[in-house]
Amino acid sequence: MKRLRYLLLGFGAAVLLAACGGAGGTHTLGGTVSGLRGTLVLENGSSAVTVTENGPFAFPKKLPDGSYYRVRVKTPPRFERCSVTNGEGVVNGTDVSDVAVACTDKDWMGPMELEPTLAGGASRVRAAFAGDVPMVAWGEGSSVYLSTLTFGGWSLPAQISGSGSYPALAGNLEGRAVLAWVEHGSPRRLFALSWYRGAWSPKEVVSTVGNTVRGEPQLALSTSDRAALAWIEDDGANDRATVALYDGHHWTSPHYVSPSGVDAGDPAVAVNNSGDVLAAWKQGSRVYAALRTGGVWGAPSELYTGGLNTSTPQAFLDDAGRAYVAWDIQPPGPGNPEIALASYSPQSRMWTSHLGFEYGWRPVLTGDAASGRLAFFWLKDGALWVRVYEDDDWQDSEALSPAGSNPGPASAAMDASGNVVVTWQQEDGDGVRQAYAAFRQYGDWIKPAGRDDFLSFAGRDVRSPGLFGNPAAALGEGRALVAWSQDDGSGSDHSSANLYW
Repeated sequence: MKRLRYLLLGFGAAVLLAACGGAGGTHTLGGTVSGLRGTLVLENGSSAVTVTENGPFAFPKKLPDGSYYRVRVKTPPRFERCSVTNGEGVVNGTDVSDVAVACTDKDWMGPMELEPTLAGGASRVRAAFAGDVPMVAWGEGSSVYLSTLTFGGWSLPAQISGSGSYPALAGNLEGRAVLAWVEHGSPRRLFALSWYRGAWSPKEVVSTVGNTVRGEPQLALSTSDRAALAWIEDDGANDRATVALYDGHHWTSPHYVSPSGVDAGDPAVAVNNSGDVLAAWKQGSRVYAALRTGGVWGAPSELYTGGLNTSTPQAFLDDAGRAYVAWDIQPPGPGNPEIALASYSPQSRMWTSHLGFEYGWRPVLTGDAASGRLAFFWLKDGALWVRVYEDDDWQDSEALSPAGSNPGPASAAMDASGNVVVTWQQEDGDGVRQAYAAFRQYGDWIKPAGRDDFLSFAGRDVRSPGLFGNPAAALGEGRALVAWSQDDGSGSDHSSANLYW
């Protein structure tokens, strides 16, 4: 009798489940993805699915018949926008397979002037991301200004210094930015301040008290909030290459990396996430470098013995201790200039200089210290070229700029995934100099479609290279920023920017 009761109870439970909607069973929720180049996360309530390829997808959790669903983008690919079609409805007795997700590359928003309240005359424009906050700094007259982008748009320019010039700006994805500049006076001094998550620190003097700063400072900032600032300082007898370091709280005292008794110029600096530092500079036509590892500066190394004119060195240092310095060598007469690349091995503790690494001029290095990836840009045959170092090898060279456009030197930034933004100026189809940019996303370059595919204001000249008008580039978390100085049509130059958002 008990067994019959149990059977009847089981039959009753089955009838009850069918009455509650179980008769239709459970069904798959999915669809197709197109245009995807990165990693996409979709969600439906508490259920999520990660998609890395174009084609069909399905949520792992099936839905009972009669269930309401709403598919949304939880995490888009870094450099793409994704929209959902047919993403909302009710399961009606069958699998749902018509959810369509279309992904397209983000695009540039359009140029915008940043200084509507100022008279003009902007130069040496610099760009950075502090976390997700884009920043642009520039010099104008005898002042240094800064503008930041918030949800309300670009802020009105904030005057950082009323008697300064030569701004240097760097930021990282942790929300840190560092701004340095040369303060006019007798002597000329170097100042710096730091931004962290919405607030600026008080400014402080970084250069040696009583000594004169010469030329333009160079700044590098790591993801770990380590900063290095390099400049040329008159020690009373000679111009010395000088470096000060920032640990996220305090600046160290200045350290002369070049020897006494000789004049140095054109400094470059790089810092990795351990706080190791690479400094490079010129003494006449000779090129030198010095490394600081484990908190101790090593002796300078001569990378090029000179004899021919050289350009300003470029520097990069990764977290494994590998260092690179690039410069060009100008031969006398009509010969082609060549680019030298010196590399340092932490295993052998030796520098190796590769003269004739490429032919061209004005090399630029940018990279990611954590991954060791590196991008190398240079000018050759009226075009901007690039080579990328990844997977322990140099990739093939590639031209980025439209042909016949006479580009200026590059400014570039790279993230930990090897994505790169690079910007430069060149002539458009009407002979007006404009700001251009190219992207490397997921291993592929997206280049300008032609000479009319520029980012700046049409019909107005970006300042010439001799007037420090080369655009500046910064790369954020799935976003990019290009900033430049451009004629407003009346002969006055204004700082401007364009966002890849």
